[in-house]
Amino acid sequence: MDSLLELKDELIKGQKLAMQGSYQRRAPSKKAIPHLLSARKGLKEYVEKHATDAFAWQLLSQAEEYLLNYNAALSALQNAVTLNKKDRKLVKKLVLLKEQANKSHELDLSPEELDSLEAFLDEKVDIQGCDHTLIYTKEWLDTHIPVSKKSKVVKALQNQGGFCDCEVLMNVID
Repeated sequence: MDSLLELKDELIKGQKLAMQGSYQRRAPSKKAIPHLLSARKGLKEYVEKHATDAFAWQLLSQAEEYLLNYNAALSALQNAVTLNKKDRKLVKKLVLLKEQANKSHELDLSPEELDSLEAFLDEKVDIQGCDHTLIYTKEWLDTHIPVSKKSKVVKALQNQGGFCDCEVLMNVID
């Protein structure tokens, strides 16, 4: 894949298969990963040869974001903004990406851990309902993360609107 249009098409295939929301990223589906990795590899090679192509940097940022590599996504998008300072949409995207990266960093749970928490909470809340506490979330945390990290994760969940188990599902995970 040499042309930018081919790389863009490969990225779009991966994005469609990833099954991710706009700003609530989670691990991409297994079907999407080969397309996203291929697009990322090609885009990295492309920007090495065409370092002043803002659109290529923007596409690379998207590939990195879909793969949950927020630092690389931010770096690539910053390059795009530097090359195209008049594009307000890019600047807005940069701000939103920084916010998402901060939330992800604050939460300090891997995409796999978030998927596990979601499955656990879905089952518990479906069967027993939500009592408007974090009882099931804390139960999951007790068995999946170190005790020293638990209060930090609970605080991060609450900062993102997760004050009870059903809110963790609706506001943090979805």
